[in-house]
Amino acid sequence: EEAGLGGEEKVMMPFDKGASEFVPVDMQPANEWMNLKKEFLFDWPLLEEPEFLKRIGGVFAFFAIVISYPIAATTYDAPDETLLRLLASVIGGGAVSLALVARLIMGYSFVASRLKDEIVYFETDERRPNSGLGLSRLGYERQGDTWIKPSEIARRDYLIWEFSVQPVEKVLQNTAKGLAGVILVCLIAFNTLNSNTAYDPRFIQSESHLRELINPNNEGVANREAARLRERGNKPAYCYSRYYQAVAGGEAQCRD
Repeated sequence: EEAGLGGEEKVMMPFDKGASEFVPVDMQPANEWMNLKKEFLFDWPLLEEPEFLKRIGGVFAFFAIVISYPIAATTYDAPDETLLRLLASVIGGGAVSLALVARLIMGYSFVASRLKDEIVYFETDERRPNSGLGLSRLGYERQGDTWIKPSEIARRDYLIWEFSVQPVEKVLQNTAKGLAGVILVCLIAFNTLNSNTAYDPRFIQSESHLRELINPNNEGVANREAARLRERGNKPAYCYSRYYQAVAGGEAQCRD
């Protein structure tokens, strides 16, 4: 440590030596990497891969079971919509987990790009203006600059990226691909099942459906609708759509 301006103590970070004096210490790429590893959640990818995946799985399970499933159970409450409820909860948990992994990817990608680049941008420290940069006495004329890394620092930063950051990026990218695949499969299955089981009262606006309904020789339609009604406990079809239940005002008829 050494004394700073106004009697403050400045804590020297591990990669401070060898950098140009006008580059703020915490904006040197190697130090940004050191700081990132200490941030909440950003330290997760540094764990062993099984432990990291276990934590992501915990986030997935929490949001799927505690948050998404109660919502899905309220929305798809028909007896024959159990699979829809499960798929909807998995999609919800997967979406939150994917968003978390995407945020981690962005953080690591930012640091990785600054470690790989030989020329990086930095913001000046307004509290300690450096006259060599052409700043005014108060330090407001110039807010930032670019730094051409010395060759030894450029090589060091690249090695940090290659051996420390790049493996983490690969784990995060593979995790994101896996989550995206799970969500995609569940979405396809959900849409397929929902199109087969969902009831939409607006279907009678279709001319082809109207002709099918009024055809006296088409007993298949009547039998199909009767079977569907029995599966739903002989309740009106609008009971399984919260929107149409509210429109019909049939809350009393839909109670068990």
